[in-house]
Amino acid sequence: MAIALQHRPLRRAPGIRHAGTPSHSARDLFGRIVSAWRRYRIERELEGLSFDQRKDIGFRSWDKTTR
Repeated sequence: MAIALQHRPLRRAPGIRHAGTPSHSARDLFGRIVSAWRRYRIERELEGLSFDQRKDIGFRSWDKTTR
């Protein structure tokens, strides 16, 4: 199973703080749900590729004989 991890820190303007309003919390939660769904779909697409295609785009081929 291939796992693609991507970390993007949140960009916020310095000095500007949100007031903690319910709409901001809901928007933040919705954004996290959308982000998780996109990560899930990308992982599923990568896992659906053949071994040779994954190797061509840079995934390592784990050879069990090199231990």
